[in-house]
Amino acid sequence: MTIDNTSNESDVINSQSSTGSWVDGIWVDGDPTDIQVTRPRTADTDRADSESKTGFLIPFKIEYSIYAGLVMIALAMRLYDLGGRAVHHDESLHGYFSYQLFNGAGYDHNPLMHGMFLFYSIATSFFIVGDSDFSLRLPMALFGTGLVLVPLLLKPRIGQVGAVIAAGMLAFSPAILYYSRFARADIFMAVFTLALIGVMWRYLDERKNRWLYIAAALMALGYATKETQYIVVALLGAYLFTQVWPELRDWLYARKTLREFSPEASFFVLLAVLSLPLLAAGVAIFQNVLGVTLAAEDGLPGVATGSPNGAGWNFAIGISAAFLAAALAIGWYWNRRVFLVAFSVFAIIFVLLFSGFGSNPAGVGSGAWQSLGYWLAQQDVARGNQPWYYYFTIASIYEFLPFGVAGAAGIYYGFKSGFRPWIFVALIAVAMVVLANDTLSFERGLVKGEEQDVLSYVGKLALIVVYGSAVAIPFVLRMSKFNKFLLFWTIGTFIAYTHAGEKMPWLLVNIVLPAIILAASTLNDVIMSIDWRKSWRSRAGLALAGVPIFYIMLWKLVFGDLGEGSKQFASAWAILALLGLLLLALQILASRIGRSQALGIVGLISVVIVFGFTFRAGWVANFENGDIPREMLVYTQTSPDIHDLAEEIERIGQLTGDREEIKIAIDTRDAYSWPWQWYLRRYTEVAFNDYTSGEVEVGEDRVIAVINENNNSKVVTTLPDGFSEGRRLVHRWWFPERYRNVTPRTFFDTLRDRNRWAGSIDYFLYRELSNPLGTIDSFVYISEDVPLVPAR
Repeated sequence: MTIDNTSNESDVINSQSSTGSWVDGIWVDGDPTDIQVTRPRTADTDRADSESKTGFLIPFKIEYSIYAGLVMIALAMRLYDLGGRAVHHDESLHGYFSYQLFNGAGYDHNPLMHGMFLFYSIATSFFIVGDSDFSLRLPMALFGTGLVLVPLLLKPRIGQVGAVIAAGMLAFSPAILYYSRFARADIFMAVFTLALIGVMWRYLDERKNRWLYIAAALMALGYATKETQYIVVALLGAYLFTQVWPELRDWLYARKTLREFSPEASFFVLLAVLSLPLLAAGVAIFQNVLGVTLAAEDGLPGVATGSPNGAGWNFAIGISAAFLAAALAIGWYWNRRVFLVAFSVFAIIFVLLFSGFGSNPAGVGSGAWQSLGYWLAQQDVARGNQPWYYYFTIASIYEFLPFGVAGAAGIYYGFKSGFRPWIFVALIAVAMVVLANDTLSFERGLVKGEEQDVLSYVGKLALIVVYGSAVAIPFVLRMSKFNKFLLFWTIGTFIAYTHAGEKMPWLLVNIVLPAIILAASTLNDVIMSIDWRKSWRSRAGLALAGVPIFYIMLWKLVFGDLGEGSKQFASAWAILALLGLLLLALQILASRIGRSQALGIVGLISVVIVFGFTFRAGWVANFENGDIPREMLVYTQTSPDIHDLAEEIERIGQLTGDREEIKIAIDTRDAYSWPWQWYLRRYTEVAFNDYTSGEVEVGEDRVIAVINENNNSKVVTTLPDGFSEGRRLVHRWWFPERYRNVTPRTFFDTLRDRNRWAGSIDYFLYRELSNPLGTIDSFVYISEDVPLVPAR
């Protein structure tokens, strides 16, 4: 008896005998000693066969050198002038509380600032290299560099070339590069998320339990880092559910036991049992029906946001206990040995981080309940107050390469897949038309006590149609199972963050990640489908010149000044003639090597050209406008004036001899205490006061006073004698958000009118703005007694 699994994918095993066993990753009935087993074909062998057929295989030494070069370049870009940018408001919060942790003052979990991993990583950086703006961002820079190597986990699936392309795109992605140089948790989540995806597919291919244990560790780290882990797990669970629902149905009907589950179903169980205890707070969405407070809304006196209150505590404890018991029972009957190891790995990491390694046991409870509860309570707050198309806008400015390739792949497979995907596209179009009709889709309603436009029942139904049709499209396309997953992951992630109330530029890191992997897999397939030797003999190399010339001429025709009258006519016809010749050359090439290969070559050259624009966008955003909000990535940012003033204060401390005991007054109106809490963390004589009421005055012993511009007129009249005339500084500035309130009519009117394109093109290419930056300023006053030379 011989078992030979030659499937290209890890197909669901619908039935397994309870008397059988696993042999080399294959379930077999009866006595395994009587069975001759041929090892299954996996993604590794399929990719290897494909690469050997095309003859396109990168030698190991060259491949190793490419990865080493990408890592070195990524590290250099992430470390260069890492501490030179002004510290953002959020960075200052993370840095200050990490500094307290580093100094032994401790820090207890606060869901406002997400999980504990961020603070321990920064505190560790302070311990190793000292506290500074550089070390504040060092962990993110290192993780951002390490992210470049994570695609190696997916190499059996996306191919050797695909893994290299993914590594390159991760290294140069403008959003990923920017937030690898920014003290937020999103780059950590990118590493944990992509690693979890890689580990899942490694387990499905190899069926080795070690991947389950690694997955458990990655899940714990994700939950201990940021609440976006709930979105990651929900999407993975949703995809796996579509693959294993027959097995789940058989289990519910007692036709199959948990121990007989396939690898796909087993990974689904792992996600479920590890996440179930942390999902208990999700019941808070029904708290109004239940009549108890399970996740307190922001502003409820004496109650932490997202926390239960009153009778809600007993309810929350009961729900949590029930969810935990269910998880333990399911895991026990699934595979007790594997479950106990995986659950122990998960629990140890989760408990240690949230409890502050034992210093705050209550942190385990807040991490398990309040993490999700806080963000459910904040959903209607919609921090950032961005329009629904926000990520379409910012992605088109920075991440046009991966989304462009991913979109092209979806369209290509759509045309290859018959009419079914286009039914869903039509449903989306109809539903969007309904949503664009304010009368049909919106009505007045109360949101947190304020009357606002809210979706009507018709609007909600239309939104469900849009979301449901979009996520259904990958499953009706004629493409590999893995590419279906990548497309589902990309669409699902985009929908999840678009629907979420809070929309911020740093979340683009999470959104672009699946698009990069899908684009890399697509480009790998294109490269492997081309017979490069035949193409070269057919003069396909001329496309290296022809494709750029084509785009230049097309740009000149659409946007260039062709003159007037006969000159315009002659110029237009000359350009059209050249374009026609280039298209003829493409047709000749297609007749020699095939249309798909010819178009593939043109597409690859186009990708290289677009990569040049991607590199430029990343360079300008990170090294020219790093703290200047001409970039949408920068959003609201501390001005470089504050960074410079912090260095000036240090010099003044040396001049006076007071050093870290120099007496400073900081006005805290409009949250001006940040980022000063970070910049002045070592100074012992800093007075933080709000001077709005006029009841507090700057002390006579102060050497430096920094006053909010809105309080300046009243504070200046009470300043002690001996201060210099105030110097105006920009404290905080932000991007002028002209993209808000765009209607379908204005959008299509802009597309039709070429004159309206100028502003968008000028911004895309040169970051030229038609509106000034928004600012809120400070005035700094310095004592005239400061000496001109350092005190001895």
